[in-house]
Amino acid sequence: MHSSLTKHPSVLFQPSGKTVDGSLGNVMDIARSIAVEIDAPCGGRETCGKCRVIVREGAEYLSPFKDAEGRFLSDSEIATGYRLSCCSSILKGGRVVLEVPPESQLGIQRLLAGGMEPDVTLSPVVTKAYLELPWPGAGDLRADTDRFLQVAGEKLGLNKVSIGYDVLKELPRVLREGDWKLTCALKGGEVIDIESGDTKERIYGFAVDVGTTKIAGYLVDLLTGKVLTSISTLNPQMKHGGDVITRIAFASKAQQNLEELHKSVIDAVTNMISEACGKLDLKQSEIYDVVVVGNTAMHHFFFNIDPMSVGKSPYAAVVERPLNVRAKDLGLGVNKGACVHSPPNIAGFVGADAVADIIATEIHRAEELTLLIDIGTNVEIILGDRTGLQACSTPAGPALEGAEISCGMRAVEGAIESVWIDPKDMTVGYRTIGRDARPKGICGSGAVDAIAEMLKVRLISNSGEINRNGGMGRVRVQNGKREFVIALKDDTSIGKDIVITQEDVRQIQLAKAAVFTGVLMSMRHLGVKESDVKKVYVAGAFGTYLNPQSARNIGMYHDIPLEKIRFVGNAAGAGARALLKSSTLRDEARDLARRIKYFPIGDEPDFQNDFMNALYIPHKDLELFPSVKRLLG
Repeated sequence: MHSSLTKHPSVLFQPSGKTVDGSLGNVMDIARSIAVEIDAPCGGRETCGKCRVIVREGAEYLSPFKDAEGRFLSDSEIATGYRLSCCSSILKGGRVVLEVPPESQLGIQRLLAGGMEPDVTLSPVVTKAYLELPWPGAGDLRADTDRFLQVAGEKLGLNKVSIGYDVLKELPRVLREGDWKLTCALKGGEVIDIESGDTKERIYGFAVDVGTTKIAGYLVDLLTGKVLTSISTLNPQMKHGGDVITRIAFASKAQQNLEELHKSVIDAVTNMISEACGKLDLKQSEIYDVVVVGNTAMHHFFFNIDPMSVGKSPYAAVVERPLNVRAKDLGLGVNKGACVHSPPNIAGFVGADAVADIIATEIHRAEELTLLIDIGTNVEIILGDRTGLQACSTPAGPALEGAEISCGMRAVEGAIESVWIDPKDMTVGYRTIGRDARPKGICGSGAVDAIAEMLKVRLISNSGEINRNGGMGRVRVQNGKREFVIALKDDTSIGKDIVITQEDVRQIQLAKAAVFTGVLMSMRHLGVKESDVKKVYVAGAFGTYLNPQSARNIGMYHDIPLEKIRFVGNAAGAGARALLKSSTLRDEARDLARRIKYFPIGDEPDFQNDFMNALYIPHKDLELFPSVKRLLG
């Protein structure tokens, strides 16, 4: 009754209870306008089917169904009221009630905040010093600035000390409030801040790894080098696409779009800094130095640099050299004199995060041939030793993050992260993230596990085709498509079965083939075999929670003995922390990036053929995977 009488448009989102009045237009855009976060890895391009809402009231005020919705929604879901928010619009006034189901809610993802870190000699770029100045008097009428600079030069042993305009304006107040006793923060010979009294024991820095999916931050005591706290969040840019190409396309449409992407990540990092400082009762102004790493696109977004050239062949970066930018020019909430440092990008999509990976793992000092794979939406591959390194990258896509999977979700509570199948009766066991949490979807590591287990019990073939007659009734055909049931609806929190479909298998095949082919091209380009590789580092949050045997069994990387594989966590974040602590390492990173040889794998003559062969599980040539061949008998 209410909806038929209401001419003014009103949209209520459940379960958040948020309401917006007077808005017509695309449902996803309306949701974003009031901070209702709906998972949309494709950025609203109608290609992932994740941005689901259930129309509980007011369906007559929405736009007609699109063909894209029919590709992702079953007949029963459509009958229940499911729509894709990117495909549906509110066309006229009336009351609309939309429920965001659990599988579409953008929860707090389990984000990795650790990582392998090298031992470094503490030598931060910013230091603090306590000074006591002589009081002015009849015999000493020097200006405040001259008095300060002379004492600073004498006490600190510096030939030249400079003071900026912002500090100059504060000098008279600080000197007199502190009875001519003050602490100055110095970067080289430049005074970047001053404070009354003795505060030399309070000097902090913040290291940030800006990933395509996640942002990880670390608050560091620059006197001791100790990490005081770490904090993680989802990259808010995800609402404009789950991959960098989608975001670059968005940014290229209008200058304001680039500004929006830049501001969203700056605001996210500022909020992380505020939260981290709040935990320890610190002032944000006590953070005097920031190090930021990310792939080339994330780097450009952070520094508000147009990334258009990175998204088009030959994928040239705008900036490769190290960057040092005033935090206040970026709008970052730290000390007004602080700088934000980024190590150099290498080339293409191999950015500052890859340099940080190398610093953290120290593979540039390795005596034996070492392989580093940083697995994310974009995969960086580094191969070499102390005599030289080469780098390449490959787009694995968002499937490994749970996107473009029918029941896929990010690694939040309730996501199935591990799967096993009993070959005797095809009973499926699984483990979810969160103690005793009922499943509501499956994340990337769970999907890899499921496919590896399905291969082992012959539920899928070498080509990836699901066996229609297997699974003791768990294999079925829905809407003409085969699928394997992982969790029955009565056991889930979403009231429907959680499955792996034939298309899900194809998406994981594409992702794992990209990783395998990248590693293969890297080895071939260097002229080495897998037996020559003595150690493998797997970095990134996804790589850490991945079962290495499952990844190997589906052919994500070569048939390398598992004892050679070491998971190193968020190596990019660890490298950023090391660069925060050591000015010497910053010089080393600059020189190191110049020596790394980059090659685009797409230019390799056999790339397409090798990629097609790698689509098989584990590979078209099973002889390349003797361990899997033995497993299959």
